Formats: sequence, C-alpha cells, structure tokens
Amino acid sequence: MLALSLVPFAWFAARDQLLHFTIRRVSITENVIHALLALLLTMVIALGALFRVRSFAFALLAFVACGAVDEYVFHRGIPAAEHDVHAKEHFALLLFVAVFGVLAYAFTPR
Repeated sequence: MLALSLVPFAWFAARDQLLHFTIRRVSITENVIHALLALLLTMVIALGALFRVRSFAFALLAFVACGAVDEYVFHRGIPAAEHDVHAKEHFALLLFVAVFGVLAYAFTPR
C-alpha cells in the first residue's frame, strides 16, 4: 500500500521535471535546492518503508523546511501549468504521508 501511494507523486514529479525543461528553465541555485529535496525525500521514503516513525517525522520536517524555501523563494510567479502540477504533486505526496500515518498507527503496538 505504501509503495502504491507513491505512484501519483512519481507521475506528477516526472511531469514537473519535464516542465523545467520546456516552459521554465530553473537556475543552478534552484537545482541545488531540488537535489537536496530529492535526497531528503529519498530519506523520508526509505524511513517510511522501514516504519521508523520518529526518524520519518524528523526527515519529513527537514524536507518540508527545505521545500518551503523552494516554494517561497523560487516559485513565485511561475507559469500556471507548472503551478497546477506543483499543487497536484504536493497533494500526491500528502497521500503518501497519510497512508504512512495510517499504517504506522495500525501496526504500532500500544
């Protein structure tokens, strides 16, 4: 279930990357932020797959903080098509986090 919940995110992330080569070229600085985001998200996904709840939460917090910098610094006034994909990408990532939360709650001993 956890892996399947990542499919929509992967789809919109791929579309977002395509838009970076077609409608808006991103700067080197923004590419560095995106690389850091990819590293942090890889950690979030790996920790989620291992059900390391506390580590997952800290990695997710770091990802969100870095993502906020990306959004508030680089994504002001982006083309409407990219804005639309970003909104869907964020919602798709929220789906993964929600599925992780439900599974972690369901399988955590009390």
